[in-house]
Amino acid sequence: MGGRLLTPGKIFPNNLDFIRFCLATSVIFCHSFVIYLGFDKFKVTEPFMIWSQQQISIGTVAVNFFFIISGFLILKSFESSRSTIEYLKKRILRIYPGFIVAIFVSFIFVGFWGSGNPYNWEGYYNYFKNLNILKEFIHLATLQSPYQRIFFLGFPEPGLNDSVWTIQFEFVCYLLLPLFALFAFSKKKWFFLIAFALAYFIVFLQLKGIIFPYSGKRHLFYGNPYFLPKFIMYFLAGACFYQYRNFIPRNIMLAVLSFIAIVISFTLIKCVDQVFPIAGSYLLFHFAFNEKISLQNFAKYGDFSYGIYLYAWPIQELVNYFFYSHIGPYKLFIISTPLTFIAAVISWYLVEKPFLNLKDKIVKQPVMPPTVSINELN
Repeated sequence: MGGRLLTPGKIFPNNLDFIRFCLATSVIFCHSFVIYLGFDKFKVTEPFMIWSQQQISIGTVAVNFFFIISGFLILKSFESSRSTIEYLKKRILRIYPGFIVAIFVSFIFVGFWGSGNPYNWEGYYNYFKNLNILKEFIHLATLQSPYQRIFFLGFPEPGLNDSVWTIQFEFVCYLLLPLFALFAFSKKKWFFLIAFALAYFIVFLQLKGIIFPYSGKRHLFYGNPYFLPKFIMYFLAGACFYQYRNFIPRNIMLAVLSFIAIVISFTLIKCVDQVFPIAGSYLLFHFAFNEKISLQNFAKYGDFSYGIYLYAWPIQELVNYFFYSHIGPYKLFIISTPLTFIAAVISWYLVEKPFLNLKDKIVKQPVMPPTVSINELN
């Protein structure tokens, strides 16, 4: 195909590591309003909620982008894997170790500090006695946020590590690709487009209140299924951009039109989730593969975005717990961000990276040299 493509034939290097870092930081900013003010006040104070007429927060924008990036990179990872077992091992080693350690740290340290118990052995004993270990273990195994909400009581938002609730949905999206391969769909470009269109249509009907109405009911083994079609839609948007990477042109006018469409969906016509999967994806990859913006070495010391996502909420809760009367949402963000970054660095070097290196020992090596870098496997 003639002309420049949105995505070059050689996907690496790119600016996706920088983008993911910014997205993870945006989640901290969003949750500073949630944790300090509570959800009701958050809806009318967070800047993106105000700008979008309470359609979407900057944290939700970031999560949507995360799923788009995952759809793009994970499909490439799946194609690069020698077998489904190898692919699943890579996914498990990337997601579970960091998640398990973060949840244990949240319970052992953060939860106790925010439980209201005396800071002694008796208080520690009483704290664990009040935990429902079985239900918390089920939530841990199924990649959900802690089941109980008995922490930081008396504060606007009592969750221990609520931000990780989306990780289960991301892992479900990972499982879609082997399912597609089982029915020989994964090698058919048109199938991903049809699957995306179906998910897009389901989300449209949801937003109109026609099917699958919202329910706040919490489930033991799986998260709220209301959100699954939306996350699948964004994941498949990224997968479609990967599948059609040899056909989608790089055009500044398309980028400008995408930006205008997003602004209109925020300000004039309430249709963010109708516009964002396509226009947002185009803008994302237009920046990620922009030859004039060189941020390819941003993660040369480590990919810290996952660790930021894992540890931001409990750290913000602790800062809010000890300094509530002296801060506000913006100060909470300023104080929590560097602390979260330190935790993410520790998580990368002590947990995530060692398990990614372990992948080379556990996963049988392919005949050809692997084409997937560590930074791709988020």
